[in-house]
Parts: sequence; C-alpha cells; structure tokens
Amino acid sequence: MAARKRGKLKDEHRHFVVQRLACFDTPKEVAEALRDEHGVEISPQSVEAYDPNKRAGRDLAQKWRDLFEKTRADFQDNLEKYVPEASKVVRVRHLAHAARAFKGRGNYVGMADMMERIAKEVGNVHTNRRELTGKDGGPIKTAHSDLTDDQLDERLAKIMGALAGPSDAAADAATD
Repeated sequence: MAARKRGKLKDEHRHFVVQRLACFDTPKEVAEALRDEHGVEISPQSVEAYDPNKRAGRDLAQKWRDLFEKTRADFQDNLEKYVPEASKVVRVRHLAHAARAFKGRGNYVGMADMMERIAKEVGNVHTNRRELTGKDGGPIKTAHSDLTDDQLDERLAKIMGALAGPSDAAADAATD
C-alpha cells in the first residue's frame, strides 16, 4: 500500500474537494474520498476551508469560489446527471430488481410490496401534481350568476316556500 501524502494540497486536489463540497458531500465524505481516490490525508475540518458557505471558507480564493458556485448550479440544474436515483426510470429499475430477488427467494410478501411501489412510482403517486377534469376528461363546467342579493333572497324565499308544503305555508300565513 502506498504511503499517505500529508501537507499542502495540489490544485487538482483542491479542485476535487471544492467540487465534492459543491455537490453537497459532507466534509467527512470528501476527506475519505480524497484519501481513497488520491491517497491524500486531510481532516474534515481542513476540508471545510474549501466551502465558501462556511465560516472556515470565508477567505477562500475567488478562483475556488467561482468553481464552487458553477459546480453547485450545474449540480442543481442537472441533478439526474449526478444522482441517477433521482430519475424515475432508475428507481423503477431498482425496484423491479428487488421484486425479482424477493420472488427468487420465495418472499412473495416482499415481492408484492416492491410491485406496489413500482405501481405508485409509475403512476406518479409521489408527486403533488393532481389534475381535475370534468366529464370524460373535459374541462370542469362552472356556472355563475349576476343576481343581486335581493334577487337571490327572492329566489330562496320561493324555494323555501315550495319546500315547506301547503300545510306549512298556511301556518306561516296565519302567524303573520
């Protein structure tokens, strides 16, 4: 195993650290990735110095701030490029793989659960979007009236009188 390098980071290492932080990796994750991929040891506290949003990164050079902002914007705009699980197709594929694995082990309850999750995923159950339509998928029909309050009161009185029936109407007339 190669010896671990300590000390000042080279620009390629700084570039790596800044980009990983911009993609919302924690300082600990970045330090471990730098060690695993480049053989360079750095503490999570030292990694924080490359995040312009942290107090430790307040003196970060403009070059690295610009890289951070560009990478963060790209990451947020193209999330599926960086996080495959953000794509519905990838999630459904993983669920289908799990369903097949459950079936292969004879776990039909687990398989049924995965199948239900697939159906929900494909049916957009996990979104806030709801479409309301009228009959046969057409537009919802709405009706409005230009009645004044007095006209509306008259109509309501007629309806109430018709609902009251003849015996109730006679009793109301007698009390007046």
